[in-house]
Amino acid sequence: MSTYVVADIHGQLNTFLAGLKAIEFSSEDYLYVLGDAVDRGPDGIKILQKIMAEANMDLIIGNHEFMMLNSVDPGGKNVWNGKDWDLWLFYNGGDKTFSQYETLKKAERKELLKWLGDRYVMMTMDVEGRKICLSHSYYKKGLENLKYKDMSYQDVWNIVWTSIYRDDFETKGENIYGDYDYTFVTGHVPVQRIRKWIEVEEDFGCLKSFRKGNLIDIDGGCSFGELDEVDNGLIFLRLEDMVEFPVPYVG
Repeated sequence: MSTYVVADIHGQLNTFLAGLKAIEFSSEDYLYVLGDAVDRGPDGIKILQKIMAEANMDLIIGNHEFMMLNSVDPGGKNVWNGKDWDLWLFYNGGDKTFSQYETLKKAERKELLKWLGDRYVMMTMDVEGRKICLSHSYYKKGLENLKYKDMSYQDVWNIVWTSIYRDDFETKGENIYGDYDYTFVTGHVPVQRIRKWIEVEEDFGCLKSFRKGNLIDIDGGCSFGELDEVDNGLIFLRLEDMVEFPVPYVG
């Protein structure tokens, strides 16, 4: 049995399925998706439904699921009326997710929203004697292992949006990771962007995790779609030994 994590699938179902095949994922294994299964790509709802249907898969809320939950009608109506609807639909690729979401029956939408509300925002665990913290992006002491439905808007925002690798005022966070004895595994900011614009590495276009201290970023830039300038796709990480499995983008 192996425990895997992957992040930022962004509606790219074909790449996700190729990744499951590449790691030879079986019923004996477990997979955590570290948020942003939806938006930008065409099949976000199908990815959520697959995760929801599998007993050995789970989703941790990312900023894109957060925007979705704060945009669509909580009662399952085929409308958007939440506080983040414009941010989601017009600026972050939520229109592609909503176009699939509105084809669902009302009961299916309600089931999906209830399931999302029951997901964790940040999880801690022990794997092979190593303390691990999984989140989409950031860490806030005291908010570990809480479900989305039990948290305030601002507390969720602080975890799914904040990053030490975002340079805008609202989302820039301090490098707090060395203060804790977890190995932190996150996504949110593509590794290629970190290497090119922040850490300024020559080989910025490679598809491999970015590791600094006790922080591991596994956002492989799948949201970009097909690119010529960099290798992008998904990065599956096995938590027992921290071996990674890069999966190139599949259109």
